[in-house]
Amino acid sequence: MEPPAPYTPEFTPEGAATAATYFLNLYPYVYATGDLDAWQNISDDNCEFCNSVISNVTELHDAGGWADSWEQEIAPLEYWMDDADPNRYVVRTQVSYGAHASYSGDGASSTQTNAADEILLVQMRWTESDWTVEVVDIEETGDSE
Repeated sequence: MEPPAPYTPEFTPEGAATAATYFLNLYPYVYATGDLDAWQNISDDNCEFCNSVISNVTELHDAGGWADSWEQEIAPLEYWMDDADPNRYVVRTQVSYGAHASYSGDGASSTQTNAADEILLVQMRWTESDWTVEVVDIEETGDSE
């Protein structure tokens, strides 16, 4: 499986949206392959979501497990700048993904994940020459719109 195509970092609102899309496209890749290099490169050290993915993927693959790759559609809906920090943007993104499964190392058990459609809020920060992901939250129904 090939990693998602890299993006060209741009310090623009559209650049933040492109980086967020790239980051979200890494999600099925890291679960399927266990290759966390690109994920770790774009993730802030203090990003709780990012770190939980690193822990979960490492645990799964260290035990000999794996996940099926899955298709997903990512559509940035809007973005806004943090009033307190002009280097920080939040990208509101719709993510639709298909059903998929992950498997234990012994092959005896699997976990099924149903198809879903979610709105994610991805907080991005421009640091010198690239974007880093600081926070990822699921937008709760009624949060916006």
